[in-house]
Amino acid sequence: KAALEALRLEAQIAPALVAHFKLCRDTLVPLLQAVPYVTVEPAKGGMYAFFKIEGFDDSLVLAKRLVSEAGLGLAPGSAFDLPPLAVGEGWMRWCFASSDVGRLRNGVLRLSNWLGAQ
Repeated sequence: KAALEALRLEAQIAPALVAHFKLCRDTLVPLLQAVPYVTVEPAKGGMYAFFKIEGFDDSLVLAKRLVSEAGLGLAPGSAFDLPPLAVGEGWMRWCFASSDVGRLRNGVLRLSNWLGAQ
């Protein structure tokens, strides 16, 4: 029933949701781009931004460190490697689908502070 209701209300819900995700993306990406040693691949759609940090090549190790040392739960790019195009290693995936854009700002601040301590 919930799926049918969502389909029925799509025209009312989808535009606001898309606009909010765009606001989240347009908030997160420039903030990440401003962090030294960070390279960002802006998302053209969806709700994820891929980025890498110079000097950190093992994305799983980096993801674990960010959780334990910076309080950031980000996905390692290696989790998205699919043969024959294994290109995710070294990258991190940040989901920007947040109800609070301030949480994205806070997350980038945590990342920046953590990097400053390295």
